[in-house]
Amino acid sequence: MWTEVGKLMIVHMLIMEIHSTRGSHTYTDCETGQFQCKNGRCIPTLWRCDDDDDCSDNSDEENCGK
Repeated sequence: MWTEVGKLMIVHMLIMEIHSTRGSHTYTDCETGQFQCKNGRCIPTLWRCDDDDDCSDNSDEENCGK
């Protein structure tokens, strides 16, 4: 059973994924609170340096000072 908030979170995540992967062009600017991957994808800044390849090119895990 999904709560309404859970359903909204799933829909939001799907929309963000579709938005970030559509077409082959890169985005020039990310929104405030986002990190721009080398491939142009924008991810939440909180996802950077979390030992998970969120960019699909591992650029969010580079230069993390570990």
